[in-house]
Amino acid sequence: MSERSGMRWLQLTYKVPSEPSQKRVWVWRRLQHLGAYPLQHSVYVLPFTEEVEKQFRQLASEIREMGGEACLFALVALDPADEERMLETLLEARHREYDQVIQLGERFLTHAASLADIECHSEVVQAELGDCLEKLHGLFRSARRHDLLGSLTAAKRATAAELLASCEQLFRILLEGDYSRARRLLAFYGESLAGTAEERRQPADSSTVAG
Repeated sequence: MSERSGMRWLQLTYKVPSEPSQKRVWVWRRLQHLGAYPLQHSVYVLPFTEEVEKQFRQLASEIREMGGEACLFALVALDPADEERMLETLLEARHREYDQVIQLGERFLTHAASLADIECHSEVVQAELGDCLEKLHGLFRSARRHDLLGSLTAAKRATAAELLASCEQLFRILLEGDYSRARRLLAFYGESLAGTAEERRQPADSSTVAG
């Protein structure tokens, strides 16, 4: 616990006009978009990084432009238990999004494996795989947009990115009709996915990543 006692956080405290209500909703959505932790009403925090400072400063400026008030504070949690609770909540949310990418990527590879086994190719199959790959990209982009945790989520982010790249590579190979190469790659991916599945079964340890 003592290793995390010096961890810095950036806090945004704000107040916006009660009317129109769209302003409050807009600010709330921006904070959700940033993946900020709601310390209490109109008080949000994130681990202090240059990117978080940039995003919070920009949001504070926009709040002031709409007639509201906003203040930024750099702070340190005095109680390690409070810090751990916030970190666990943030990590669970970000890992959940990356896990959605990983799970869909695994389904993509499973479907691709069945197609490679029977050497099936058609415009319908190509469209199905293309749609799935597009959804994968969308999920990954969304997860990245919400992720300002830097090194805290690096491992999970890298796993999702590598799996997405694998799906892209396999998609191209299947389009070329090189089924023997596709099967070799799928065998390699299968070994990697076994390790990924085991990793997902392990709970996120905020004390490890935050040290």
